[in-house]
Amino acid sequence: MSDQRVLQLWWKMPGDGADKIWTLEPDSNGETTFHLAPFASSNSSPILEITGNKKPVFFPLNAHLDLVPSPTVSGAKKQDHLNTVNAAIEAIRSEELEKVVVSRSEFWTTPLAPERLFQSKCEMYPDAMVYLLAHPESGVWLGASPELLLQRRGNEFETVSLAGTKSNLNGEWTEKDRREQELVTDFITHRLRSVGAQGVKQLAAEDRKYGAIQHLESRILFSSAVDEASWLKELHPTPAVGGAPRDKALEFIETNEIQDRGYYTGYLGWSQKAESNYFVNLRCMQCFADGFRLFAGGGIVSGSDAVGEWEETQAKIETIRTNLKP
Repeated sequence: MSDQRVLQLWWKMPGDGADKIWTLEPDSNGETTFHLAPFASSNSSPILEITGNKKPVFFPLNAHLDLVPSPTVSGAKKQDHLNTVNAAIEAIRSEELEKVVVSRSEFWTTPLAPERLFQSKCEMYPDAMVYLLAHPESGVWLGASPELLLQRRGNEFETVSLAGTKSNLNGEWTEKDRREQELVTDFITHRLRSVGAQGVKQLAAEDRKYGAIQHLESRILFSSAVDEASWLKELHPTPAVGGAPRDKALEFIETNEIQDRGYYTGYLGWSQKAESNYFVNLRCMQCFADGFRLFAGGGIVSGSDAVGEWEETQAKIETIRTNLKP
């Protein structure tokens, strides 16, 4: 769905300096299209495609975005989240699912301006895709994602398998973490090969640090003359944010998760004729006049523990919340 009514948009690419900020001047004849897609499309979270001309800018000024109060300042209760995780563990035990991602949200009351937080995240996470977007229907969203969904340079593509989480950076990866990451990797490589990707090459898993936590990441390269929209449809959502088997996992999420994910675990990025860059919308929040709604989730596989999964989401939320305090 094309929509040129974006109010404001800023982003920083992974690897760029903290002050190398881009924006998009809407123009239906422009060379660049910015994409924001939800986890599951709905009236409140439509797919946005804004075409225009990309240009470098300074950081946005504080307190000039139009923010509305949050309709609720409550988050998922611990017991409710534990119940959902236990239901997922039971579905895995009965072999209905191999994996499913269970997420929750938490509201953080703060007077901090989204523009100030955007600058802070650009400085803190040099290897993340950091963005701030305000739209009249979709609201104000901000995030700093470590996960590439799809990159294209001509007919050469790259994606990644990113899963597993540990907060002890010196600790060893558990068998559960490695199994979770391998499941995502297998899904992606099988999906690519089954629909005609050429030269699929999977690189060895490496540690990927993000703030105070760490993930396992494998780069996956391939070639194709097929347009990127087809590959986005094949890949999203991967088991890193949905589960496996995919359709059954998505059905479990729709039935059991308490809150609507909105754009959390969707994807965002920009495309041009010769290149495109898309990222999974992780470590993100929706911004309101009275605070921020933060989102986090965890992959449930055989061997998962409900209390441990709650603690993992707490660690992820604390990473997002870093420097939110005024």
